[in-house]
Amino acid sequence: MLELTDRAREALLASQSAARRFDPGAHVRLFRTGGQLRTALVDAAEPGDGVVTIEELTLFVQPGIVGTLDAGEHNALSLVP
Repeated sequence: MLELTDRAREALLASQSAARRFDPGAHVRLFRTGGQLRTALVDAAEPGDGVVTIEELTLFVQPGIVGTLDAGEHNALSLVP
């Protein structure tokens, strides 16, 4: 299960909201590549992705990403224990 801190939710919602000005179907996808946590703006989930919805934020999450997501300096996202 993935949980978001208030800072992470606000950072992701800001990204999604900005993207939706140009693409109303834009969502944020959270995934790992090269051992690093990444985000991308996408129109659809990848096969197997989970969907986390918090208020107006819809987040697609690659399988295996669990924990608490936080946003630190410059809204850099990280999982915290």
